[in-house]
Amino acid sequence: MTLTEAPSDVPLELAAVARRELADRLRRLGVDLGARFIRSGEGVNAPSVRVGLVNTKDNHPNEIVLGGEMAARVMVHLDDDRKLPLPELAPGDEGHVEGLVSDCICANALQQLGIVENDRIRLVRRLPPMRYVTMVNDGGRMARVALSDGQAAMIRGRFLPDGPEGQFALARVNTAFLVEKTLGAPQMLASLKNLGAVPGAQLTLVEVQPSQQVALAGHASIKLVTQDGLTLLVHPHDAVKMTVLVP
Repeated sequence: MTLTEAPSDVPLELAAVARRELADRLRRLGVDLGARFIRSGEGVNAPSVRVGLVNTKDNHPNEIVLGGEMAARVMVHLDDDRKLPLPELAPGDEGHVEGLVSDCICANALQQLGIVENDRIRLVRRLPPMRYVTMVNDGGRMARVALSDGQAAMIRGRFLPDGPEGQFALARVNTAFLVEKTLGAPQMLASLKNLGAVPGAQLTLVEVQPSQQVALAGHASIKLVTQDGLTLLVHPHDAVKMTVLVP
């Protein structure tokens, strides 16, 4: 059975992983074939987070935003030797990226956002659910859309007229932003395309509104606890690639 089909709160054993890169990433985190763990009975809807990428030369963090699904894929090794998924850190906690619980596509997206294994990061704060009400100018076609915080975090570009490069999630109200690249899995790219947030489009943030968080069981990450006490959050897209058995 796949991990998504596995019963909760009983011992499970990892029997196979369909994608080699995912298997390699799990192995580097200490979860190899034959590893035993328990699947928590509740899915985890991780919050979006603001993260500091710590420059070891001046200790000044360059901040980025990660949606909850992407943040859950980042495993952090704290200075006190704990290993935790990024959303479970407390504000101010700092350590290095121990590994990414992810397939190749999302791992590449995280790397393009600056999350690289062994680099130091700091959790600045968890973010409440938000909607980015935005005017989209796609080749002269104007539309008013509402982006989720996770979508806004996956849009990279530069602030106009001559501002720095960055994420749209860091945009200020009434500041124009040129989309240069969208990141993430095919579902994310398709959703952004449907909203007109494609390379070449210009976005202008109108306002940020609080958003009611809707817990969708099929989208929640699956929480695993290994025999060694390591906690992992596994996205359902990755969980279906993991075959487990009840020993």
